[in-house]
Amino acid sequence: MASATEKSFTRVTLALDIIGAVGHGRFKGFHELTIIKHQIGLHDTVTVEDSRSTRICCSHPAVPLDNTNICWKALDAVKNSCHIDRNAVITIEKNIPVFGGLAGGSANGASTLKLLNTLWDLKLGAEELITLGRSVGMDVPYYFMGNTAFDSEATGILEPISTSLCFDFILVIPDFGVSTREAYGDIDYRIIAKNTEKTGFMKKALEKNDPDGVIGNLHNDFELSVFKRYPELDRIKTKLLRLGCANAVMSGSGSTIIGILGKSADGEKIGKEIGHTSLLVSSKK
Repeated sequence: MASATEKSFTRVTLALDIIGAVGHGRFKGFHELTIIKHQIGLHDTVTVEDSRSTRICCSHPAVPLDNTNICWKALDAVKNSCHIDRNAVITIEKNIPVFGGLAGGSANGASTLKLLNTLWDLKLGAEELITLGRSVGMDVPYYFMGNTAFDSEATGILEPISTSLCFDFILVIPDFGVSTREAYGDIDYRIIAKNTEKTGFMKKALEKNDPDGVIGNLHNDFELSVFKRYPELDRIKTKLLRLGCANAVMSGSGSTIIGILGKSADGEKIGKEIGHTSLLVSSKK
């Protein structure tokens, strides 16, 4: 059987504003966000192979192996859109934490779409893949652009940010996750969207290759609610700063906390002292 494989690189969020719920249209009930996403070198590996029936293969116990898996949804989206009656086995070698706010599932979904496009010679263009991706998950379209980008997700604004900045990060991964449903359910609409100016400043800093401007404007509106439910995440962020990170922020809807390592920060030492599982990663080059 023919097959295709790719590394499925993920991202962190450097800035995240929750603007509010979408009140009308196709994505009513979703949320308008303003996010700056930055791709890192951490990746899963996804393989798609022709098969008589669709299956998901993954050894990670938290990854669903049925049609609730985003990769299965991506395959169904291709079949429905292109009117194809074919199936595939999708194998995921998992390295990206699950329920960690790093959107590994979305990265895998985008990889599945790209691999099927190649394997089945569909000749889908970038915009067609982005449209398919948005039907599968709000974070999926970003992965057809990668690198650094501004993304509003449900309201469909996805723009590349030209920058040559690269960062070294420590990712702190607690032994508990935060479900997306839980994170959105706890939003306090009275206190969100107060830092949108910082997002604009960060975008300009990235374009000017100004690392201090990026580091100084890290923020995430989900911290306002998620930290109340999980105070240990606030403690991790505070400890990262105390141990020498230039700044720290929660990625996505949690639970991963990312610290940017300055020139004098010792990532290995911080990892030993932080008290949770951690990974040292860098921007994807």
